[in-house]
Amino acid sequence: MINFMQKNKKLFKSQEDGLIMITVVAVVTAMLIIGISLISATSGQYKVTTDNTYRANSVLVSEAGIEQTLQQLNASDSFPGYASEQIFFDNATQGKGVYTTTITASPTDANAKIITATGKVYRFGKTDVLSTRITKVTAVGTGSAGYSVYSGPGGLILGGSAAITNSSIYVNGKITLSGAARIGTNSQPLTVNVANQACPSANPPGPTYPQVCATGQPISLAYSTAIYGSVCATGQTSLGPNNNIKPGTTGTGLQNGCVAPAVSTPTYDKAAQIAAVTTTGSGSNNAYVCNSWPFNRTWNGNLKLTGNVSIGGSCNLVIKGNVYITGDFTIGGASRITVDNSAGGTRPVIIVDGNINVGGSAQLIANSSGTGVQMISFKSSGACNPNCTNLTGNDLKLSQQVETVSVGGAANLSGMVFQSYWGKITVGGSGTLGSAIGQTVDLSGAGTLTFGTTLSSGSKTWTISSYQQKFPGQP
Repeated sequence: MINFMQKNKKLFKSQEDGLIMITVVAVVTAMLIIGISLISATSGQYKVTTDNTYRANSVLVSEAGIEQTLQQLNASDSFPGYASEQIFFDNATQGKGVYTTTITASPTDANAKIITATGKVYRFGKTDVLSTRITKVTAVGTGSAGYSVYSGPGGLILGGSAAITNSSIYVNGKITLSGAARIGTNSQPLTVNVANQACPSANPPGPTYPQVCATGQPISLAYSTAIYGSVCATGQTSLGPNNNIKPGTTGTGLQNGCVAPAVSTPTYDKAAQIAAVTTTGSGSNNAYVCNSWPFNRTWNGNLKLTGNVSIGGSCNLVIKGNVYITGDFTIGGASRITVDNSAGGTRPVIIVDGNINVGGSAQLIANSSGTGVQMISFKSSGACNPNCTNLTGNDLKLSQQVETVSVGGAANLSGMVFQSYWGKITVGGSGTLGSAIGQTVDLSGAGTLTFGTTLSSGSKTWTISSYQQKFPGQP
């Protein structure tokens, strides 16, 4: 055997070399396949990432078109949009981003406009479009006839990042700003009056409440808060810990020695409206609320509904005139309440003996004349509840701490007026609102509230009330 192996040594050596060569070839081939696969995968991933970047950039470009168009619309109500391509960026890294915009009348709301922006991203130095995205928003124009934020001796409270724009403010008591709350902006300063009628501060305060405080600052400001505008505040000498009271571009800032007159919150003749009632029904009757399909209801004027009333789901309610509700009034779900065109410029008033609660995605829509609805809660903690005509002293102090009106969510309620006659109104979220009135007004949400009691034509502040991303070819 040994002799055989020695004689065939060269043969075995040749076979070993062949096996090594085959192994090397197999390993190299496998490595090449893996390498090509990695390159292909990396290349594919890079293309996906690049495409996603182009798509994201085209969305940003279209949104930039919306912002620029809104800015121009606020400068001129007749601005038609950008018909020619506007360059947003043009460089080798991002390519070339352009937008065009159009402004059309809303088919469902005479007081709104539709802004449609098309954003495109081109390859740098080329004419081929890499991505196209379309953004569509509804904008509502609001203006203020007089003051849109009224507060009694309970004062105005702003917390979190709440902000107020487009509204003159009158506070019979004090203003408290905390967190990053803000009134006005540098480019849009507001008129702010603070009468400082919030004393005695004891609890209970006694029969002399409310009267002007002899000491202390009527405006309390945290470090990150700001007020831009012309500020008249009785007894105010401090600008705040960070010079928080500023004039803005056209305001005067804090007016030293200014005495704001005592102006009570707007009054309303509840008894006269009740005396004018011609129809009375139950608040749970299907003729007035949407207990079953079809979900279309109409409330004629001079109507009285007894008990609690709830408008929710997909209920579509049309209001033609004044309504009196003896219980609570709740509006929620995806319901719609529209002021009928027959009301013209006369604002329907809904008076409520209990609480008013607005939430969900409910909509309140003005008529073609720009007329909204006014809702007033007369609930109080006084013995005369709900028919009090004059509260002072301890009764007023107790009532102003009770929340009787709550408006939550994204309050896109342009031109609508909400009043807590003897209590506190709380408005959360952001959006648009006609007017907030109460003995105490609490706007401690996390967004900007644009106030405006008047709608439609004229010099307005236009704000976005709805947002939609679209694809090319989508209606």
